[in-house]
Amino acid sequence: MIRFFLLSTVFVQLVFSIPLLNRLMVPVYYSTSITYGYDSNILKFSDEEKSDSDTEPWLLGDNELSSSVIKGGTSLIYLPYVFKNHETQVNMKLNFSNFVDSNDKKYYSYSIKLAQHLGPFSWLKFSYSLLPELYLREYIDRDNPIYYPSESSSDFYNFSESELYTSSFFSNEVMRIQYSNAIPLNKSYYSISYSKQKQYYNGEFTEFDLDINDFKGSIYLRHIPHIKISGNISKSVADNITFQDGHISTQTKDRGFEQSRFWVSLSVDEKYSPFFDEVGISTSMESRLFSSSLITDPLHMGRTHSDKKISLWIKKQISNKLNAKLSGSYRSRSTTSTEEFVEGLKSFSKYDLFMTFTYNSNFNIYY
Repeated sequence: MIRFFLLSTVFVQLVFSIPLLNRLMVPVYYSTSITYGYDSNILKFSDEEKSDSDTEPWLLGDNELSSSVIKGGTSLIYLPYVFKNHETQVNMKLNFSNFVDSNDKKYYSYSIKLAQHLGPFSWLKFSYSLLPELYLREYIDRDNPIYYPSESSSDFYNFSESELYTSSFFSNEVMRIQYSNAIPLNKSYYSISYSKQKQYYNGEFTEFDLDINDFKGSIYLRHIPHIKISGNISKSVADNITFQDGHISTQTKDRGFEQSRFWVSLSVDEKYSPFFDEVGISTSMESRLFSSSLITDPLHMGRTHSDKKISLWIKKQISNKLNAKLSGSYRSRSTTSTEEFVEGLKSFSKYDLFMTFTYNSNFNIYY
């Protein structure tokens, strides 16, 4: 008993020694941002759907095609040195988006990231994020009994077309692990990551539920003074986990897919942009191939997407704690399919423009 007490005392003294406490008693940094902007196509409607919505307003639900957008976000960052000479990062974020001209498209998202420094430009990171509910658009619930009348086909026509549509929502949960390390270029490094993503829909649309595995390789080049170059390549495989689970809507359609994505970014600092602290441009290209091989599934069989996006931004430091960022992007998705109606239905374009103000500071509760 005495030996156990002595060992426990030594352990407590080691764990709560002054040097360790000093490494844990560090300031907590926080950041708060507010964004106002505009999105030209919040429902990602094709030209055909935009035209149809003029005479079929139920396609829009309680929404407009475009909308002003207000976003807010806050984050807390704690940077203790749990291991001597190696920083640990704990980062928690909360974000909110409100599409002003939509009664449905408002959402929160949460995330937490734990990162451990291992060496020069070497980190091991774990992250978790959750978007509990995001409105997508109005769809036909194909498991609704009124869509498959039990008495006779004439029952179907006792309902207006608008009654067949209902709101679809989904949650998005992502768990990720990432490792980074230096490359033989000054201040440059690479990273590799794996993420598991779950996109699950509300009860009327579980036929869309997906589990997505994503693998990504990234490189960050910082060896050229005043210039940042970044890029990544990723591969995703989506499994339609409710495929043929017994519901009518899942029997003849497979919504799984494989996707490849390439992204590259270039930015310069005030040396090359005398009026701004940073000017940047990025572009991404996605190629998606749907998995379905069912001849009863013309919507997905043989369908591919080519999705391109270009973004521009400028940043200006207003004060030591406040900065402003103006950003905009244009996105275009082109669909190819053996069915002509699918190509028109699933292709769209949109643009957005945002102004963001961010305030950064810290509070030190230890001194």
